[in-house]
Amino acid sequence: MYRNAEPHVGGMTYSHTTTFKTAWDKVAQALWKRYPNPYSQHVLSEDTISRTVKEGKLVSKRLLTKTNRIPWWLEKFVAQGSAACIIEESEVDAAAKTFRTHTRNVSHSRLLSVEESCFFYVSPENNDWTCCEKQAWIKCGVRGFSRAVEKFGADRYKGNAHKHRIANEEVGCQS
Repeated sequence: MYRNAEPHVGGMTYSHTTTFKTAWDKVAQALWKRYPNPYSQHVLSEDTISRTVKEGKLVSKRLLTKTNRIPWWLEKFVAQGSAACIIEESEVDAAAKTFRTHTRNVSHSRLLSVEESCFFYVSPENNDWTCCEKQAWIKCGVRGFSRAVEKFGADRYKGNAHKHRIANEEVGCQS
């Protein structure tokens, strides 16, 4: 189910819920090996900053480096060829069969701040399926330009969310 990005005070939100007809353990494995893949060529690198077990849960922090083409009208705000650094924090509870991620950009965040939370869990409909609830918050810090930049960010996010689903299915959600 897609819900369009909607304006709200201080930016836009986007929500998306999807169901993978794949068991939770396979989806969780796919999340760890999702890069590189042909649908995420904008992801240049991924580095683990920390990984520990707290109260039986695997807690990780990673740094992702990404690049994406930007529209010509935003080029004056961002250095040419500049990549974006994204922090991804995750928590895996294998006993409860849940996987949470929270990502946020740390570069270019004055221009466009994007945060995303994902929650993967066993589908209540079918124990062999996995649900994913995603929510994103998109905010521009440039007065007079914010609506256009936020709409661009929301449209880009939606396109990447669709690619993410396809990549999960092809990279690791298959038996």
